Amino acid sequence: MNSITLGRVENIFRTCHAIAKSGRPFTDLDWMCKLDDMKGVDVGSVFRNDKSARMFIHFIAEAERRALKEKLEKCKFFSVISDGVIDSILQAAAVVYVRFANEGKVHCQIVGIQPVHKTDAPTIKNAIEETLQINLHLCLASQDWSRKLVGFGSDATDVMVGENREVAKLLREIQPCVQSVHCFAHRLKLAYKGALKNIQLYKILTSVLRNMYYFYHNSPLNKNNLKATYEAIKLRPAIPSRTGGSQWLPRLQTALQILLKGYPAIILHLSKVERDSRASKQQKVKGLLHLLLKMEVVKFSHFLLDVINVLNILSRVTLDRNSSIADIFAAVQSTLKTLHMYQTRAGPKERLMETMQHFHGYQLVGKGNISAARTKVLSNLMKKLHDCFCDASQDVLRATAIGSFKLWPDKLKQEFGEKEVSVLTKHYEVILEAASVKIGEVETEWSMLKLELYNRFQNVQTLTWDSVNSDYSKKYPNILTLVDLILTLPASSAETERGFGQMKLTMMHLHSKLMSESVTDLMIIQMNSPDIKKFDPKKAIRLWNATWKRNRLQGGDMTNERSNYSSEFDLENLHGSY
Repeated sequence: MNSITLGRVENIFRTCHAIAKSGRPFTDLDWMCKLDDMKGVDVGSVFRNDKSARMFIHFIAEAERRALKEKLEKCKFFSVISDGVIDSILQAAAVVYVRFANEGKVHCQIVGIQPVHKTDAPTIKNAIEETLQINLHLCLASQDWSRKLVGFGSDATDVMVGENREVAKLLREIQPCVQSVHCFAHRLKLAYKGALKNIQLYKILTSVLRNMYYFYHNSPLNKNNLKATYEAIKLRPAIPSRTGGSQWLPRLQTALQILLKGYPAIILHLSKVERDSRASKQQKVKGLLHLLLKMEVVKFSHFLLDVINVLNILSRVTLDRNSSIADIFAAVQSTLKTLHMYQTRAGPKERLMETMQHFHGYQLVGKGNISAARTKVLSNLMKKLHDCFCDASQDVLRATAIGSFKLWPDKLKQEFGEKEVSVLTKHYEVILEAASVKIGEVETEWSMLKLELYNRFQNVQTLTWDSVNSDYSKKYPNILTLVDLILTLPASSAETERGFGQMKLTMMHLHSKLMSESVTDLMIIQMNSPDIKKFDPKKAIRLWNATWKRNRLQGGDMTNERSNYSSEFDLENLHGSY
């Protein structure tokens, strides 16, 4: 391929990468090439339609798949993460990711999407294996790969967490040491919904918040009058906000904060509307006022905000891509202790209402007894949060604390981590030995590494394992390999949440014309490849060119994988036309 041809192909590949990265339709390639012509960018006269875009995007994705395979071959451990998706196009499908750590750097990358005809555990497990085999040529059951498998992360559906042959149990047949952790963002939502499912006060409060939002959102007049009321009583305007959706927790927190801070303005405005005989929806406003002036509703709002504030902190930890399994486990323990404290002592918001009969100057009606509701909410929530790590060894999870510098003590404690290292080396002995770790040296290396870090750094809690590896990987290889294993365990749900959102956007924009193979290619480019400015197409071009040459010799299709991306092309003539 001469320099002119290479330049044209590079331009086309960059355009196709941008199309995939931005979630644009393949048909955009045609007009983007015309635009390049007008700007004087040489892209040649062929490979300008949607089928060409699909072909080049496949090779860009294939280059990313091979890069991922190389990374997995070099690392000593990996975890599999599977998320289920039900779509009107793909029907049911399993989305598979891998998580691994190498010298303190953690990676979580998508492998592919595999349609499933059923959603039972054996089918999902087979789909996971097929996705790894098709996309990475990785046989999970083989000895080379099974001895690297240390964790399994999943959503919290029944097939993943149920007692009857769930996927985690089937994977433990391949590797008994696997620790199973469920997507905590999903489990938290299920725990919250389950805890408040039959709480009447909660139903009343959420109905009030929803009706208030629509009352102001659907009427510019009501919204402007509320703003004027805020200004009249010298409060910063805050219009009631919506609740629900994917951001349900921060949205509910915001809605409750607006209600309690803006309470005097909201009550004053609603009272004016109620007295105005010309106003529409007078009866609805009267009902809202009646509920907002009830002692039980106001007290429960304060109590619920205390609970939501605690859960929101936990949620932030789970959605932080830098969080380790130890960070999340520690955050759950802190959450449980705080909720347990609330069982016997009111939280900071609720304490404001303990002896008050008025709120912001308004007389409240009713007895205000919410003790039964709050007791039920707290006990239900604590029980469901306790179950979030039910499929993983609690001892192993506690021991992972050594893998998070944020959980290290401020000052050196000789005994810190000794028990944890012992628990981890015992549980993962077979896997560590397969990774050439000298288990007899791990505890000694731990003691010496810990001592050096405390002596050298004033604040060890700001360290990262990436930086520690750069300084000590040759000196303490065994303990740092154990740390890589800890970091490999599924933790933050940030990547899977981002992948789920990206898939929804992709399917929304591109509709039903894509097969699952093309969706996989797009998702791999969107989530695994560099951004548009940093993308280098050379590897993908070499792969495409080598496949083209092989195709000429064999007289076959452009690709032997998945779909025929180029059957409409006479590749020899097209290549010559460049």
